[in-house]
Amino acid sequence: MIKILKLFFLVGLMTSGAIAENVPAPENPDVRHVIQIPAGGLKTFLRWRSGRIPLVSHHRAGPAPGYPENAIETMDNALRYGPGLMEIDVAQLADGTLVLMHDRTIERTTTGAGVITELTWPDIADVYLKDENMVTTNFRIPRFENVLNWAKGRAILTLDIKPDTDFKAVARAVEKAGAQDYVAAIAYTLEQAVAFHKVAPYMPITITMRNQAEVAAVEASIIPASHVVAWTGTSTLSPDFYASLHGKGWRVLMGTLGTGAGAIDNQIAANDNDARYLSLFKSGIDVIATDRFWAVQKQISNPNLYYFIQRSARAAQ
Repeated sequence: MIKILKLFFLVGLMTSGAIAENVPAPENPDVRHVIQIPAGGLKTFLRWRSGRIPLVSHHRAGPAPGYPENAIETMDNALRYGPGLMEIDVAQLADGTLVLMHDRTIERTTTGAGVITELTWPDIADVYLKDENMVTTNFRIPRFENVLNWAKGRAILTLDIKPDTDFKAVARAVEKAGAQDYVAAIAYTLEQAVAFHKVAPYMPITITMRNQAEVAAVEASIIPASHVVAWTGTSTLSPDFYASLHGKGWRVLMGTLGTGAGAIDNQIAANDNDARYLSLFKSGIDVIATDRFWAVQKQISNPNLYYFIQRSARAAQ
């Protein structure tokens, strides 16, 4: 049964990390929370507005026990807990095939071996992915084109383009799939952001802004303000700074992920203090990039925020 309440955008229910935790089961495994973007509406969706809905960015697609990083099945599982962005790693094989893979080699995350840029699709098509506990799953390395097709009508992908990956090939794949409304790029430097913009002028970009000097540099660049999402790093900054970014129409994306005692995710897990996530949103952060997506989703879960409910038992391949 489908229940629909309409707003400008539909954000609703459709049916690795650094921390090895027992992840609670979703309240309803047959439900998926999805984001559906009207044609040409991604940049409008990503713009900051008062009354914005807090969102989760799932680091490496939201791995959990039984669900390996950078897999379609993993993203589908994450949507059982809430809607959001899916941060994924895009790598390119020696034959030009685009796939999801974080590491330079594939030993850590798969049953195969080798340097990703030296392998071809036939080399890796039959290897299996391993989860964060090194348990082999039944899932395989996904081709980027299949991920793009899965994302449409489900989640926004934020692309971490790995070294030696041709961004022009990435942009062509996005355009071929007709996934422009579901893709944003991650830039590690302003120079990289400008290069991305020249190749794919339609694509939103997350750009680092931790102080007013970095803000000024972005404003002085060729990148339109409408294309910018502000990445403010993995340390908390002042509410006044977040407010200044909001004044420019930019959403604030901040990371609680990371390794070691300094990572906010690890601090929260160690102190059993998940409510801290909610305090981060209240300080002015709009999107939290996290390895503990289930915990963040529980803090921001509000049935009044979910507008479209559809049941689906399986991920689209």
